Amino acid sequence: MTYQIADEPVETSLRAYVVRPNVPLLAMMMCGAWLAWPWFAFNAVAMGSPTRRKEIALCVAAVFGTGVLGALVIALDGVGLLPEGIPLRLALLAIVAFKMSFAYYLSTVQSRTFHVYEYYGGPVRPAGRLIMAGSFMTGLVIGLSDHPLWHIIVSGRLW
Repeated sequence: MTYQIADEPVETSLRAYVVRPNVPLLAMMMCGAWLAWPWFAFNAVAMGSPTRRKEIALCVAAVFGTGVLGALVIALDGVGLLPEGIPLRLALLAIVAFKMSFAYYLSTVQSRTFHVYEYYGGPVRPAGRLIMAGSFMTGLVIGLSDHPLWHIIVSGRLW
């Protein structure tokens, strides 16, 4: 039996692919949720984070919450129940703020483990090329469906 700190990440075979937690946050801003949520979840698993279940659950909650909010805004707009003076774009901006807030919170949660991971010599991969490729692929991913709910869930900004 070996001694292990409670917050210490466990070693995984994917540790060569760990990125800083602010990288998926940047991916949310530049590419959208389609890249950020899976990347946050993958990073938690690759790092061996002791809070990986919480982080994955937060990713699932973010996707589900975005879908619920998006469906609500679409339904309210469809029947003309959006309050007078609140255009659709402003309602969608609230959803973008929701997604960005979740991404920031996930980045904060993941940072706690990442600092311990990095302190004990865990490798950290640069991810500029992947974010660049993701920014070029965003139009392709959003274009997979014409449904407005798809656009709301996978994008990082207003369409």
